[in-house]
Amino acid sequence: GEGPNAEVLKQREIEELEEKKKKRKRAAGLSSMKKIFENKEKIAEVQELEEEKLRQEKQSKKAKLEEIKHERHDVKSFTYNSFDANHMRSKSSIIMCSGEWRDQLHPLIESWDWETFEKEITDENFVPKINKLPTPVKITPYHCEAEIYEVDHSINEISIALENVPCVNPLKPIKTRPTETVLSAIKEITKERLIETSDVAEKLMENNKIDMLPKLENLPDVVKNIKKGKREKIAKISGLTLDINKAKRFIPGQVLNTPQGPVFIPGQTVETPSGPVFVPGLSVNTPAGPGLIPGHIVTNENTNEPFFLAGQLLQTTNGEEFVCGQTIKNKDDSHRFVEGQTVLSEEGLKFIPGKILTTGPEEVFVPGQTIMTPEGVQFVPGQTVTEESGVTF
Repeated sequence: GEGPNAEVLKQREIEELEEKKKKRKRAAGLSSMKKIFENKEKIAEVQELEEEKLRQEKQSKKAKLEEIKHERHDVKSFTYNSFDANHMRSKSSIIMCSGEWRDQLHPLIESWDWETFEKEITDENFVPKINKLPTPVKITPYHCEAEIYEVDHSINEISIALENVPCVNPLKPIKTRPTETVLSAIKEITKERLIETSDVAEKLMENNKIDMLPKLENLPDVVKNIKKGKREKIAKISGLTLDINKAKRFIPGQVLNTPQGPVFIPGQTVETPSGPVFVPGLSVNTPAGPGLIPGHIVTNENTNEPFFLAGQLLQTTNGEEFVCGQTIKNKDDSHRFVEGQTVLSEEGLKFIPGKILTTGPEEVFVPGQTIMTPEGVQFVPGQTVTEESGVTF
């Protein structure tokens, strides 16, 4: 009943002191940790500011380099198999004025009263700097024959178009066209063999093989390695298989016997009102679904390398001819065949709407489109740009 003795009390005091010391150490430890985190945050903020500064400097340097590039490349000629799509896009946007250039298409009409101007003008003596009008430049206009081509509706329905890109600089187009031997051999394909390349999308989907079709970005490799392909039937469809980027790709098509030997022609059979027709072209799988880019793989006479030429065998004023071009969809969902040139860029195969004009000894490619005007069918020079809202001419 006398309570704790002196030793016990002393022991308790020692324990309490130790507990207080521990708490102080914890608080000191926490404050030091807090300082470390604060310092780290400050360092991170400084680094972010420095990185942002470097990024802005890089952007400004890049912009300056782009300006220099535009100046240097102003007179550079591009070829069909070496085309700079990014440079042409940026250059065409400069020409069309950056920003809302469409607002400048419809300027406000202002009236100007000469009498008011005479009243407001001060009596000052003006000395004209020019007292002679410049001599006008005499340019002989070039008359260009133009026509609108009709493409079968069934072919339009399965057709996929390459991206339209502008071309401000001169372009040297490819002159090679599919041979008459190949075009004639295509017409002679029997109905039994036409079945082998019919309903390609449906057959591949039924057999879960639709992913074997190449994508748009694979097409340059497909064209380049077409001769290395192995003849094979997938889902009862005749064609070639190729290894592209460690993946097996399938290219539907027919093997034709020509005087030069067997030739593989990629394409599909399309059911038309006049019967089944083999349409040469590259079958592709896109996010919007599978389809066909009508055209021929031709061999460049100079480089002996294969090149894909978008186009179709169409009825022209000179008879049946292979016309370079592709079918594009209008805003009202109707289809229209547009003449032009296929080009190989750093982004893959692209298309430039335009026409090859023969001016004396040389051929010149002029970007533009053939359209119906109040004066009739005319070829109108201009740039075609693919935007998010669609194709703009």
